[in-house]
Amino acid sequence: MTMTGTVAPGDTAKLVALMQRRPEDTWSALGRIELNIAGGDTREALLLAETLVGLYPHMVTAGNCAGACAIVWLAGAWRVLPKGKIGLEKPQPFVPAAGTARAADAPPTYDPLPDQLRGYLAKQGVPLLLVEQVLASGVGTVSWLSEKDINTTGVWPPYYYEKLRANCPLLLENSEAFHALRRCAARLVVSQKAFALDRLLNGVNDPWWNENRELFKNAPR
Repeated sequence: MTMTGTVAPGDTAKLVALMQRRPEDTWSALGRIELNIAGGDTREALLLAETLVGLYPHMVTAGNCAGACAIVWLAGAWRVLPKGKIGLEKPQPFVPAAGTARAADAPPTYDPLPDQLRGYLAKQGVPLLLVEQVLASGVGTVSWLSEKDINTTGVWPPYYYEKLRANCPLLLENSEAFHALRRCAARLVVSQKAFALDRLLNGVNDPWWNENRELFKNAPR
């Protein structure tokens, strides 16, 4: 699967509708999602990312990926950056709709977006100090992650790493151990992805999924 363009309101609903129409293609596509996203709406990017998180996608971007793109990239269970940079961006503030009545002495309108972004970034393993630095920067400012920041954030988000550590062999400094871990990770993710996709397909009568759902959900962990 390739995601291109800008993230716009309603994109998540469109993707979910596509997944529900073509679950077999969705299952295969989640094995590698190529990102070429040129920014977009932060709220929609968070909604899209949270939809993808439970599906454990393999997320790849081969260029500079900032703002909405970075949010979606962080949703991956496997996050790959062969080249380019990842940039976190402080979102635009909430602006009430034109004509909204407000008392002159009313307190500022609460905008939940910064807290939503903070919680999401922390869940996906971005160091808390870095998250606070991003949110304390100027609106629209892109904070490009250094190599150290990327390594600290990690290839796997913390919750997936814990599953790997509990269920898979240790990653030793040899290729055999690395490939053993990859095989274990691939088996582990099947059941996790299956439960998430099954929730997404609630009410959908798809012959391929009807035939394979229990096989995937009961995959060895």
